[in-house]
Amino acid sequence: MPSAIVSCAIGTFDMWNKGWDKIFEENEWGKYPPLELVRFIARTHYQAPDRKAVKILEIGCGPGANLLYLAKEGFSAYGIDGSKVALGRAEQRLLQEGLNVALQQGDVMALPYDDASFDSVIDIECLYANSLADTKKIISEIHRVLRPGGSFFSITYMDGLSGEETATYLEGEPHTFTSFPDGPLHKEYGIIRVTPEESINSLYDKFSSIEYDYVVRSDLNRSKVLKEWLITCRKSESI
Repeated sequence: MPSAIVSCAIGTFDMWNKGWDKIFEENEWGKYPPLELVRFIARTHYQAPDRKAVKILEIGCGPGANLLYLAKEGFSAYGIDGSKVALGRAEQRLLQEGLNVALQQGDVMALPYDDASFDSVIDIECLYANSLADTKKIISEIHRVLRPGGSFFSITYMDGLSGEETATYLEGEPHTFTSFPDGPLHKEYGIIRVTPEESINSLYDKFSSIEYDYVVRSDLNRSKVLKEWLITCRKSESI
């Protein structure tokens, strides 16, 4: 097996919610990309004449499932996360596969990348774990680091999840919760923000093109319902 080249900058960044470290330490998941991401990448970048020239950033990359997929497909993959535990697991997996991915521990509200650096940015359930105000800052950063014409793909929770009726709201935000005891997600997730359809265009309004679909499924013998938006945005070519 060839030796891996993993560019890591894992420093002293203080993660905003240590519950995520516990989740990554205790759960053996996050090894495979969601089918919806594979579809987006296939539709957007599979026809590129030189995949290595296509730079894709994942915010909230966790233990690296999506980065492994991107790197195996030949793209130049970058990942940023607040959890040192998650990045450590990602690094181990990349080394085992002999893959080259640039990992960075940091704050997605202040992305450590130059303007117009990436052809695509992906969010697989990262944005939802932030307040509305912080989410808007993250989206501004994503827009900044995308190249003109670049794409942003976001999988984020819809309103209507099981357990909303007993959840505790974050003060001042009608669709953001600080506690979701009867919901379908881990108890340690911290903030959970769901997005109603009427909020999508205003939330992603920095982009010139916004399209969205959704996935709804049940879990635990139909006792829980999960709903997710699949949002695809494009940065204007003229910027």
